[in-house]
Amino acid sequence: MDDLLMFLGVMSALSASAQTMTQQMRRRFKVFRLEHSKEFDELEEELKKHKIGKLHCNIHLLCGVNGAVLAACANIHPLSFLKLEPLWTNLQPWLSNLIDFSVAGVLVAYGGPWFHEVLGILREYKKSLRGATS
Repeated sequence: MDDLLMFLGVMSALSASAQTMTQQMRRRFKVFRLEHSKEFDELEEELKKHKIGKLHCNIHLLCGVNGAVLAACANIHPLSFLKLEPLWTNLQPWLSNLIDFSVAGVLVAYGGPWFHEVLGILREYKKSLRGATS
């Protein structure tokens, strides 16, 4: 249970950091602010949906890259927290680390809200267990 809590805690912190970095980059770069341009307002509805979809895809990609970079800076290997040994650990160390950090980026980009919810549920469960035993 402690391994799972540590995994969820680290991944929640990594997710929050990557999302904060992504929000800051969205504010700074015009590439990620499509909705407020004059050209965007003049487009047809179908093209607006397509451009918004591409924008959201790029934002998810940016969040994943930010998560992978943060995981690399902090040397976080997410599957090792769960005592799992992936198949790629037998590869060369640089390739193994690259895959581990990419996995962390994917987990951060698509699992951020889920990590926060599950971590909150597990904390409440642990508190209820402590309350029941005392």
